[in-house]
Amino acid sequence: MFQYAKKITLSIKEESVELRKLYESTTTELRRDRLKMLYYIKSGKYIYRNAIAKKLGRRPTTIGNWIKDYETGGLSNLLEIHSGGNNTVHISDRAKAYISKTLSNSDTTITSYIELQAHIAEDLSEMINYGALYAHCRRKHKSKLKVSRKSHYKKDPKAEMVFKKPRKHF
Repeated sequence: MFQYAKKITLSIKEESVELRKLYESTTTELRRDRLKMLYYIKSGKYIYRNAIAKKLGRRPTTIGNWIKDYETGGLSNLLEIHSGGNNTVHISDRAKAYISKTLSNSDTTITSYIELQAHIAEDLSEMINYGALYAHCRRKHKSKLKVSRKSHYKKDPKAEMVFKKPRKHF
């Protein structure tokens, strides 16, 4: 049996102009879609969940959940996003200070994150997850530790010189 879509019966307290300004000042796509949904309902442009879902590229159940969020807690509850934050890996303050000191030292011989991980384990007796160490070093210190790759044993030095010659520019 075919089921007809129900109309959205939601009274929105905010004015269309206010929703538009909030939309323009919001940077995250998820919040923007939520504000668009409110704007569409307020303006009467779309009155069915399915139509809004199709327009925003979301599922109708998602639109229904957003409507429930708005009904229970208003705009602040709708714009509150509860995703992510499941990373429980932490680096101690002692290890952070050691990493900072080691990476800022110009005389360091460390050339890879694995080597840095081993130094921390040896000097501080702390085992740090490689992913956490890598992310911390890249984000906080903008470091790029790289190990040079070995050359192939059949590599011809004369052929390499062809590539190193300066090219003529037209």
